[in-house]
Amino acid sequence: MKDMLIIILMFAVMTFSLPLISRVGAARGAASSETLRDAPEFPGNVRVYLNETGKTETVPAEDYIIGCLCAQIPINYRPEALKAQAAASATYALKLIGELTGSGELPEGADISDDRQLCQPFMPENERTETYGADYGKYFDVLHDAAVYGISHIITYDGAPIYAVYHSVSAGGTCPSEYIWGQSLPYLRRAESPWDEAYMNWECTNEMRSEDIRAALARYDSGIDIPVDPARWFTEMNTDENGYVISVKIGSNTFSGGDLWRILGLRSSSFTVSCTDNIFTFTTRGYGHGAGLSQYGANAMAASGSTAEQILMHYYAGVTLT
Repeated sequence: MKDMLIIILMFAVMTFSLPLISRVGAARGAASSETLRDAPEFPGNVRVYLNETGKTETVPAEDYIIGCLCAQIPINYRPEALKAQAAASATYALKLIGELTGSGELPEGADISDDRQLCQPFMPENERTETYGADYGKYFDVLHDAAVYGISHIITYDGAPIYAVYHSVSAGGTCPSEYIWGQSLPYLRRAESPWDEAYMNWECTNEMRSEDIRAALARYDSGIDIPVDPARWFTEMNTDENGYVISVKIGSNTFSGGDLWRILGLRSSSFTVSCTDNIFTFTTRGYGHGAGLSQYGANAMAASGSTAEQILMHYYAGVTLT
């Protein structure tokens, strides 16, 4: 049961937990950092807009973080790994609340939403027992302790909350933020994470038809110039030491690994690709975009005796915990 819970939740993390540097933050990141520089404290209550119901619920801070944990990470991970994730979730939420306030991106009266593209996943309380059954009660105290830790340990850089992004499993090391979002952030640099290579589905292959790739690229940019000959796709691939794709060309168009991870729905931004008879085979390593905290790596570090603080300091460069 324990192994099955991890398998299910690892899939859930990939499916639902795709935290991004928000499009608001990408445009206004420097200004928003100044806004929160003097008061990086988590609010006592959070007003969460739930997309499925179209309603905004006000929940206590600790309950919000518990809901984030239930939606983002296997709840039977080690307590110190859950604490590290809770700090990342709280920090990411605080950063987004600062970015989104007054932006018009959310319904009036909401601080944040459960939209994985704009914000980060959150599981309301009524869904937690449906998802986990008795395991929710079994792990509740650990989740609560992690939430308490998270809201009192905001991760800062130069006095401001960071974009504390996270992913399921790295490709043996994490990748810099610019590979994924085109924005270089000093605390999202490469970190070694060799433990991740022990993940049972660390390397996977999947196939895509050339016409499906063409359609996905056209949806991304209707004016894109895609060569007729698939042999001119995926050329001049530039990768780092863990195989994360820094840049690759499709015809005259240059994409980052993060671009194609999003456009094509790849498991990871660390991949190789080959083509036979208009069928492309992608071999991926890891699970998720690859930047920031590796949840699987965090759990391995916790199993070896690392504290939440040590985990956070490992995956986020040059940061301070409040």
